[in-house]
Amino acid sequence: MSRKTILITACILSLNLIQGQSIRLLDFESKSPIEGVVINVVSLANGADEQGVTDRAGQTKIAVPLPFVFKTYHLGYETLVDTVYSKVDLDVWLKARVNKLTDVVVTGQFNPQSASNSIFKVQTIDALEIKKRGAFNLQEALANQLNIRVSQDLAIGSSSLSLQGISSQNVKVLVDGVPLVNRSGNGNGADLSQINLQNIERIEIVEGPMAVNFGANALAGVINLISKKDFEYDTEISIAVQSETAGNEVGLDAGRHVQSVSLNHRFNKRLSSVISFQHNDFLGFQGNAGSRQHEWNPKQQWIGNALVKYQNDNHSVYYRLDILDELIDDFGAFQNNFLSTGENRPFAIDETYDSKRYSHQIHAEGRLPFLNRYTAFASFSDFERQKNRFTKDILSGKEQLTSGDGDQDISTYNVWEFGGTGFLNPTNDFNLQLGYQISLENVGGGRILRGSQGIEEYALYASAELQPFSKIIFRPGIRYSTNSAFGSQLIPSFQLKFRQSEALQFRFSYGRGFRAPSVRELYFEFIDVNHRIFGNPDLTPETSNHLSINTIWKYQIASKVIDVDLNVFYNVITNQISLGQHISDATSTTYLNVDRFKTIGTTLTQKVVLGHISANIGLSYIGRFNQVSDVNEGLTRFFYSPEFNTNLSYKILKKRTSINAFYKYSGRLQTYFTETNDQNEQVISIGEISDFHWLDATIIQPISNALELTIGARNIINVINVNNSGVGGGAHSGGPSVPISYGRSYFLKLSYNPKLK
Repeated sequence: MSRKTILITACILSLNLIQGQSIRLLDFESKSPIEGVVINVVSLANGADEQGVTDRAGQTKIAVPLPFVFKTYHLGYETLVDTVYSKVDLDVWLKARVNKLTDVVVTGQFNPQSASNSIFKVQTIDALEIKKRGAFNLQEALANQLNIRVSQDLAIGSSSLSLQGISSQNVKVLVDGVPLVNRSGNGNGADLSQINLQNIERIEIVEGPMAVNFGANALAGVINLISKKDFEYDTEISIAVQSETAGNEVGLDAGRHVQSVSLNHRFNKRLSSVISFQHNDFLGFQGNAGSRQHEWNPKQQWIGNALVKYQNDNHSVYYRLDILDELIDDFGAFQNNFLSTGENRPFAIDETYDSKRYSHQIHAEGRLPFLNRYTAFASFSDFERQKNRFTKDILSGKEQLTSGDGDQDISTYNVWEFGGTGFLNPTNDFNLQLGYQISLENVGGGRILRGSQGIEEYALYASAELQPFSKIIFRPGIRYSTNSAFGSQLIPSFQLKFRQSEALQFRFSYGRGFRAPSVRELYFEFIDVNHRIFGNPDLTPETSNHLSINTIWKYQIASKVIDVDLNVFYNVITNQISLGQHISDATSTTYLNVDRFKTIGTTLTQKVVLGHISANIGLSYIGRFNQVSDVNEGLTRFFYSPEFNTNLSYKILKKRTSINAFYKYSGRLQTYFTETNDQNEQVISIGEISDFHWLDATIIQPISNALELTIGARNIINVINVNNSGVGGGAHSGGPSVPISYGRSYFLKLSYNPKLK
């Protein structure tokens, strides 16, 4: 977007002194006051200088002799310099920066700071970008990201991801730095479709092990959702309704329908609250399935969250509650049932999956006499998933539970988390972080050995930032943890940042990762007509080593700044845990330690703003290690897969219209697998999941200052399934095709967002 700073003021009177001069800063486009603008003032009469900061009304008072020169500073607005010659209350209108200077990040940081100043490479997706994508959950927000592959499991109605070619069991999903509990683990293996973005301010993605700060299960990286805790107006209300088609299935009884409401209120300078609610009703996609059945099962979600925050000059504390209630219906086919009288009483066998999650979090931060800054949290998460299988009389609607093995099941996952960090700044070039973390997990259910199992982990960690030279920062770190099932681990990390200039900087990162087998992987027992899956209590923890080099370069073409980001990474995982055939029982599947797994890759992205158009363009190339190449000479050691994406946004300023497009190409995934030939011999073949293209688009049009209309299309290229010739990936993967989507869909969203002072 092209924006120019505009000053509208009238000050043509002749007075020599100014007493209590009032200056008000306003956003040129929204007409809203701008809080937090720093104004430096220097008198031309006697050289006196003064500094002010605008309040919530966008105002500050200045008292220096006339005439004076003032200069404004704000992260989101262009700097303005002008001279005032006479006493008059001024309204200064500012336009936002054409290029947003930096995204403020907190994940893994000693203090909140810009992404460009972070010693880690941190990617961000802010609330505006989420809105442009029309994303309601984390799956939709990440679908276009490089180095991330989203996969669907239609059998249990979930979606997961891989990062840098490493599975979701090694990606830790956090909410405000606290692991998000789900059916697969404590932060790892998360179902992206269950993670709502209604009150999320931004998403921060850090690739590579973050084990020193966040412990186990972060071999590939972390995804941290930062919730909204502060707001501009005393009262903000948001009401939205959305209807979306599912492929070619349209109507009130088809597709997806979403209703949401949120209320933010500031009671006074110290006390505020946020509360929100969302109902997400996906009515399924029948496609080519038979009567009553669906290719994509109906899913209904009720989601709520609330936050209460108190703050004073030195401390802030908030309590956050998140609630999820999800119901998935798997309707079976009609089956005839002829009675002895000749009457037909047709029935069907249906299944339901009911998930409930309650997450409580208390978080505090501030200053203490002996600490420059501290943070502390305590959280409790209670996750439950209930599966029911029953017969249903089609004529009467009567339902009766079945009695087969595994037909009825309740799985529970309860986790207590405690953690805290203290920050010291002994000298200007030395910062120290000390922290602790406690995790108490308990998993229960009919599919867990002896009905219930638990794991406890206790950890201490420390890291330091040293700046021996003005352009170089070192950050060594170490974590000592003890696990009730696997003993103690010592995990080191090291980062280096070299800032050659504002236009050129380099990062080097080494991290060691650790993932203890989950309770499910150790003690799972699942036996029914289709499954024989067992946990393995003899598993050993996964460990990893990660190396990456990152270069950021800014250059100009015809006065336009182009940001270039080049990243190269290498991961080695030892004792990777995977599903495989049981050694002593060919009919059973169990969890096994694979000797090692590697990924290697590079990512190149560019960002540029050309007039009213902003563009992000990226390319990645990831190699995944072939395990069988270690024992079979002549086989390719790595299969490489390319990805390409581009995000375009065009702003029509007069109409305040935003037109956005999001494209991604995902290259084919290849691997070796064994099969039996016509001579009944075991041979090695190459299998692959085919490549595909994905394109989304939205148009956002404000109707008034409070009312906004969004029109969008997902999967414009209409990708439904891609071919699969031998590549597996889990208990419900494989087969001749891999599901991607239910087809092209269109959506319409109406939002009402009044702001009350």
